Amino acid sequence: MSQLDREEIRRAVAGRRDWAERTLCEMVRHPTVLGREQSGQEHLAGVMEELGLTVRFEPIELKAIAELPGFSPVDWPLDGKQNLVGIHDPGTAQGRSLVFNGHIDVVSPEPVELWTSPPFEPRLERAGEDGEDWIYGRGAGDMKGGTMCYLWALAALGDAGLEPAARVVCQSPVEEECTGNGTLALLARGYRADACIIPEPFNERVLTHQIGVIWFRLRVRGRTTHAGSGPGVNAIERTWTVIRALRALEAEVNRPENLSPEYRDLPHPIHLNLGMLRGGDWPSTVAGECVAHLRFGLLPGASLAELRGRIEARVAEAAAADPWLREFPPRVEYAGFQAEGCACRLDGEFGRTLRAAHAAWRGARPRDLRVTCTTDLRFFELYYDIPATCYGPRAEGAHGVDEKVSVDSIERVAEVLASFVADWCGLRRRKKP
Repeated sequence: MSQLDREEIRRAVAGRRDWAERTLCEMVRHPTVLGREQSGQEHLAGVMEELGLTVRFEPIELKAIAELPGFSPVDWPLDGKQNLVGIHDPGTAQGRSLVFNGHIDVVSPEPVELWTSPPFEPRLERAGEDGEDWIYGRGAGDMKGGTMCYLWALAALGDAGLEPAARVVCQSPVEEECTGNGTLALLARGYRADACIIPEPFNERVLTHQIGVIWFRLRVRGRTTHAGSGPGVNAIERTWTVIRALRALEAEVNRPENLSPEYRDLPHPIHLNLGMLRGGDWPSTVAGECVAHLRFGLLPGASLAELRGRIEARVAEAAAADPWLREFPPRVEYAGFQAEGCACRLDGEFGRTLRAAHAAWRGARPRDLRVTCTTDLRFFELYYDIPATCYGPRAEGAHGVDEKVSVDSIERVAEVLASFVADWCGLRRRKKP
């Protein structure tokens, strides 16, 4: 784009700042945790309609995706959950098509007593210690602030009298924080394009690699008895025997010689997390069952089946060394993420165009990023041959207390995305309604 074009976009983006702050705050007010996403989707549908997008709700059909590559098993209700799509269709396309993908679901903010202000009552802090404006709230960064980036970019283009000359598909999936099945369902339904940008809150960096993730449960049996009479077998205490064995596996996979080159210089990139532990049902009864919910990472290119086998083997080895567990072996169960790691293809026109758009605004090539978490981009890259990456705003506290996102960073990303749309999709003067 010419300098004049960029200046025009800069003014248009700046003119939408108050709108963007109000819109993001309203998005955060919707507590879109697992199973409660619909109110947020309906609100976002109204925003998309105001921007001139054609809005569609797409219910997930479990039977349509259960056998597809990338599917993750669930033991919670999935059928009928609503994905949202907003489509810009220019009719006769002149450029290359694009998907913007931003999940609506957020993780639990509990315990809310740890927060400075209620997690679903957004708080705007002007000129923080770093001089930037911040919006606090669960999902402000991960990733409603990211969704706001592309909405802001499209709104600014419209205010400048411009629109993409190619098809743009704005996806708002559910289930990103636990399976990715929402994005899988949208791609299976044909909501695809020539490239995809997911504005995850990665501080204006371009994602090159992400790890995979397995969720699993460890179910350990004990023997109940009155706590004052014994001799019972406490399932909670026996669970730690197995957890220690899994920690040893975690240490093993993080040895430098076992890491792939792109992760070898990162300290401890593969994490085992004990996220939930539920055992027993009465303080004066020895716990008869304990269920541990865990998450294990794996490198790009590594086999999910192989990691499941290694997990199960370590559990079996720990059980074999314990007289009680040897007689009553723990069970390993899978529900949630079965996500492969992924590398992004950024050496082609897509990567060059995005990096050039960033450099045009910021004066230098964006930094590359390898993450030790997963995102929905794996579906685009691994299963639908669509080049994809994450490029989004600066945020802090994702999945933690006092999550926040920089409004100034959202604005900077919106500028870059507007230029990227111009260069990738092409622009044309917006037709008057």
